[in-house]
Amino acid sequence: MKLTPNFFIVGTPKAGTTALHAYLQQHPQVCMSSEKEPNYFSHKEIASQKLYYDKSNLMNEHEYLSLFNCNDLSIAVGEASVSYLFYPDVAKRIYNFNPNAKIIISLREPVARAFSHFQMDYGLGLVKESFDKIVENGADDASTGIYYQQYVCLGEYYEQVKRYVEVFGRSQVLIFLHENLINNSSETLVEICKFLSIDPSLRFSEFQHQNVTAAGKNKFIRTLYSQKIIRKTLGFFLADTIKLKVQKLFFSKKALPSLSITMRDKLKNHYHSDLLKLQQLIGRDLSPWIAK
Repeated sequence: MKLTPNFFIVGTPKAGTTALHAYLQQHPQVCMSSEKEPNYFSHKEIASQKLYYDKSNLMNEHEYLSLFNCNDLSIAVGEASVSYLFYPDVAKRIYNFNPNAKIIISLREPVARAFSHFQMDYGLGLVKESFDKIVENGADDASTGIYYQQYVCLGEYYEQVKRYVEVFGRSQVLIFLHENLINNSSETLVEICKFLSIDPSLRFSEFQHQNVTAAGKNKFIRTLYSQKIIRKTLGFFLADTIKLKVQKLFFSKKALPSLSITMRDKLKNHYHSDLLKLQQLIGRDLSPWIAK
């Protein structure tokens, strides 16, 4: 049975949206898109920027709606595309598609989010420059500006969140913090279920972290793994148990770069005023994020 999506997890990246998608997918009253991150409402911006993730995004409404294979119990029909939060026109597009839609936004302390995003791309072999150089080069650099957008600009939350609140109204927007999803997952998931008007008493498997980042243990492995065809082949042909063994043998969290204190402080200063405004907008104490 095909139903129209009535809720959207719009971001931000590296803030638990993949895990939330996987968790909600288990709920009998929830119908999640068969493809996570279809990016239907942001495909124009992604195409125009030529984002380096090399992912095919849906541009046809019929194809988009075909992702929702629902059953008679489905109450909440949704998807999770983290690109929806950043691009200015997306909130209005979703509203025009379904003005009664509910919006879920997960936010993470922006410095940690930025560096986690960089580490993910580094582990995938998608970025060659250092994090410090990308930040120092800024948004206008021809070679690294797109990375600056992905790591730094995506963490400038105030205007991004404000758009959704203004377009949909506060009652249709649920904002939660990434640390609450990690440290108080049961309470946060109950809050999300109530927001979506689905049974909050149902219990599933334990909430699992997704997209845990690691990097190849040497330059050769990282270069090899940067090839999309290699990643797809490993994912398609290897059983899960073998994939885990390969990951342990060739990949390690210790191979990831670390964030310097100097850069951490620089970004703390960068986000300071934005977080003060965000704190007032969402009525949440963000002092742990703001503290230097």
